[in-house]
Amino acid sequence: MSFDLKALEQALSYQSKNADWLLEALSHRSYHKENPECPHNEILEFLGDAVLDLVISDMLIEKFSGDQEGSLSRKRASVVNEDRLCELAQKCRLDEFLLVGAREENNNLRTNPRILASALEAVIGAIYKDSGFERVNLWIRQEFSLVIDQAFSEHDFEKDYKTRFQEWVQDKFKRTPRYVVIEQVGPDHAREFTMEVFIGDDSWGTAKGASKKMAAQNAAKQALERIS
Repeated sequence: MSFDLKALEQALSYQSKNADWLLEALSHRSYHKENPECPHNEILEFLGDAVLDLVISDMLIEKFSGDQEGSLSRKRASVVNEDRLCELAQKCRLDEFLLVGAREENNNLRTNPRILASALEAVIGAIYKDSGFERVNLWIRQEFSLVIDQAFSEHDFEKDYKTRFQEWVQDKFKRTPRYVVIEQVGPDHAREFTMEVFIGDDSWGTAKGASKKMAAQNAAKQALERIS
């Protein structure tokens, strides 16, 4: 094995029965090309994505029992997105254990958010294959309970237009919207900002606010109204 299994298990707070599943989960396609005897992690990523959606859905139904399907879907998208999965992957030190091809070592694959998020989903798939649903359900709940608490305790999610628009963009276009300050006027104590939000090079909304954060929220709200 090309990584320290004990260190990985400690980072994951999980003890494997068959280490081959974790090896596969952390094998990027570039590593597989140079080591064809080791399967790449894309099948486990596919499986882990489905398992994660199921468990997070159940957790959200328990926590927000009065919510309708649309609100639960938006909340799930806020938890199961590339940014949050990448953060958790880094917390579990997957960037240190990820196996990449020698030719790709200098191409920043270990810091690529999409690749790290995919590796985390693959690890979830590996735990499911290695130990079954009850164990992976427990692991996900342990790792994501704080994520869910933080995601919905800091703000009114239904009014967080920027978060909602970002989730829609990531789901639709597999990219992140870009916010640009195009004007700021007034004295320091009464400044007004004008913010424009882009998907790629296309403008989706322009709005003003008393702060950059408020202007971005208003621009995202305008973009969401355009979608509707």
